[in-house]
Amino acid sequence: MKAKSIYRRDFYGRIVVMVELWSCIVCGADQINKQTSIVNVGVILDSSSWVGKMGLSCINLSLSDFYSSHPHYNTKILLHIIDSKDDLLLAASQALELIEKSEVKAILGPESSFQAPYIIQLSEKFKVPLISFAPPPPPPPPPSTFSYLTSPYLLRAYNHFSQIYAIRDIIKTFEWKQIVTIYQDDEFGKSVVLDLIHALQEEEVNTHVYRINPGASVDEIREELEMLKNKEQATIFIVHMVHSLASHVFTTANEIGITRKGYAWILADAITSSLNSINYSTLRSMQGFLGVKPFVPKTIELDNFTIRWRKKFLQENPNLIQYYPNPDVFGLWAYDSTWALAIAAERNVVSGIPQNGTTFMESLSMVRFKGLSGEFSFGQSKAQPPYYQSSQNLQIVNVIGDGDISTVGYWTPKMNLTGEYNRNVTLRPIIWPGYSIQQPTGWIPFNPMNRLKIGVPMLKRDKKYMAYSFMSNHSIVDYCLKIFEVAAKKLPYAITYDFFYFDGPYDDLILSVYRRKYDAAVGDITILANRSLFVDFSLPFTEAGVAVIVPVIRDDLVDPGWLFLKPLSLKLWITSFSFFVFLGFVVWILEHENNEDFCCGPIWHQIATGLWFSFSIMVFAQREKLTSNLSRMVVVIWFFVVFVLAQSYTASLTSWLTVQQLQPVTDINQIIRNNWFVGYQNGSFIYGTLKVLGIQHLVPYDTLEQLNDLLTKGSRKGGVDAAIDEIPYMKLFLGIYGGNYTMTVSQYSTGGFGFAFPLGSTLVDDISKALLNMTQVDKEIKAIDKTWFGNDEIKKFSSSDDSYTSSSIDLSYFKSLFIITASATILALTLYLFRYSFDLTTIWTRIIATVTYQINIEPPVAAIEEEEASPNTE
Repeated sequence: MKAKSIYRRDFYGRIVVMVELWSCIVCGADQINKQTSIVNVGVILDSSSWVGKMGLSCINLSLSDFYSSHPHYNTKILLHIIDSKDDLLLAASQALELIEKSEVKAILGPESSFQAPYIIQLSEKFKVPLISFAPPPPPPPPPSTFSYLTSPYLLRAYNHFSQIYAIRDIIKTFEWKQIVTIYQDDEFGKSVVLDLIHALQEEEVNTHVYRINPGASVDEIREELEMLKNKEQATIFIVHMVHSLASHVFTTANEIGITRKGYAWILADAITSSLNSINYSTLRSMQGFLGVKPFVPKTIELDNFTIRWRKKFLQENPNLIQYYPNPDVFGLWAYDSTWALAIAAERNVVSGIPQNGTTFMESLSMVRFKGLSGEFSFGQSKAQPPYYQSSQNLQIVNVIGDGDISTVGYWTPKMNLTGEYNRNVTLRPIIWPGYSIQQPTGWIPFNPMNRLKIGVPMLKRDKKYMAYSFMSNHSIVDYCLKIFEVAAKKLPYAITYDFFYFDGPYDDLILSVYRRKYDAAVGDITILANRSLFVDFSLPFTEAGVAVIVPVIRDDLVDPGWLFLKPLSLKLWITSFSFFVFLGFVVWILEHENNEDFCCGPIWHQIATGLWFSFSIMVFAQREKLTSNLSRMVVVIWFFVVFVLAQSYTASLTSWLTVQQLQPVTDINQIIRNNWFVGYQNGSFIYGTLKVLGIQHLVPYDTLEQLNDLLTKGSRKGGVDAAIDEIPYMKLFLGIYGGNYTMTVSQYSTGGFGFAFPLGSTLVDDISKALLNMTQVDKEIKAIDKTWFGNDEIKKFSSSDDSYTSSSIDLSYFKSLFIITASATILALTLYLFRYSFDLTTIWTRIIATVTYQINIEPPVAAIEEEEASPNTE
């Protein structure tokens, strides 16, 4: 028994030894395989930046965690880390060195938008996948183009369009129309702001932009914010910059008082994602701010990672211990991207696929897993060639008092703005700056302590209308400025202002107001739809519309010697004459056989008799008697037509003789039909309108005296037939030369004159109310008009008034009468030719007989009579 026991013990011992030996062999083989399956991956980051420090730490921790949880994998990623030092040339040269010398299969980085385009070009050329944490840079100016825009080897862990749409929807939800955008003045800032401005413009939201230099001192930041405070009435700010610069901006903004009640601040995700890394004192100055950031679900894994990462990060960066840093979404994307690289590398080895850039890219595009940032994958979009991290859900947070951060909603591509992640409900209550629960209106009331800079257009104008007389206090007596001066005195608060000449086109003055170079523009500025896109106009203080001026006596338009031809149009004259000849010929045919008046004498005498008979009908003085009933029928109808024509001609001629003494036009359409020469004010928008309407002959004028000279000359002597301009100018002209001209109001309208203010200015409503009061209550505008334009009873004709206009009678008015006459005449002629028989031979015989008779050949009358008397054998 004892021997058996010893034998069994030895047997089991041998088995244990064999198992251990086998394990060692397997482990050794694994170790050999691991050493032979190294995948080189390059990392290009700026070790001095926050994103660079955090990203590199997360990348290293990701590889450590991955291979700890997958100890038997046959691959191992070897990192080749390069410090770009935020230098473009250095980053590009190092990327080339990584590809050519280190033979990396993929590159992580850079975080700089400025460096990314050049490294992307290299990655596409050598077919090496590039995972970039940088936002897309702004489009380069032509002719420079970068292949990164369509590169198939680019994967982005950053998609800034989601935050743009989220910010746009926030603005839309609260119905704000005036926004101030503050951004970091480099490629990182421009990349987002340009797309943000475009998205807001689509919603008709006006944006004013302010730039902060990344290296700006606190004093420089204060100077920029002070200028913003004094210049802007908008109180809604969007901020996009790195959180280190943002901390100085917010602290300074709080000190100068633009983070108080009534203001709203919206933070882009570059700041919002780093709120946990901003110190407590700065967070307190950000009370009430809203921010958007990628939504990362809270998990136990994320909490454990944050603890481990912070410990490791502070060991590597002890100088940042006071900031109590937390990894932001860029760090989580760096962690998950590195994890995805390790998975793709292993899949290629297991599948026997060679490790190169193309196969690595294909494997990366198929990797999907639940990472620290949520469901993570790189998906290809055909509409947008670069690859993007697929998660686009955003979280809307509100900074509450004492630095607390609360979630107030979410933004998803499907539901847009919502209060709950999985339900489409309204946003949760928001605590705005100043611990207010009332939504900011978006603007602050006008500060009367600010002295206004007002631009005044100064082009060549009539001296009486646009001469500026300045006194010591800069008051003026010009018409438009006088209106503004009176309106300003009616405001509920006192304002001070200075006027500045603007020597340039009116549209340039409007753009200057839009760009805040002037606080307002006052003068003869017409309210137009395209201008209202850039400025807000007050109510018009002049009559809106376009007027036409013509001389009262217009002998130059029609030569008096030929006036008798004007009552009938050319077509009607030709048609009438043709019918007179035709009717004379037909009457002669019908009467020449039996009527001596039409058959005696040579052929020319007979034709003259027929024509004389036809034309004498006009005065009803014909001598010849008709014997044929057919000719009588034709002549009776023609009598009626001639009677109507004669009466119409007489009435029209009377009208023309009257109109020659008083000649206002009906509308612009008549000017176009008559091809008149038209005068227009030099530099006015009216020129473009008249060209579009099709008026060919346009003559500019600069002063009212010059216009008077042009109208006096008329087009026959190098002048114009009419002048077209806005009603205020034409009323002023009539006030001086009213005895010689008359005005017609056109159906084409304008907005009238108005005062221009920057978009969102509260002065617009106040000035408009003052103008209404001046028009409807105090009647002050009417009194000023009388002073400037003279007699208010200016003779004016509506464009619909036809009492003083005349035109030639057209053929269309008598078309039916001529058709009836022609039909009756042809019928009579047919009955005459076919009265005996409808035999074709007889018809042609009679036609030949008629023709031969006309040329003085003896007509075969006897033969015809014999043929008619013979019986018809058919």
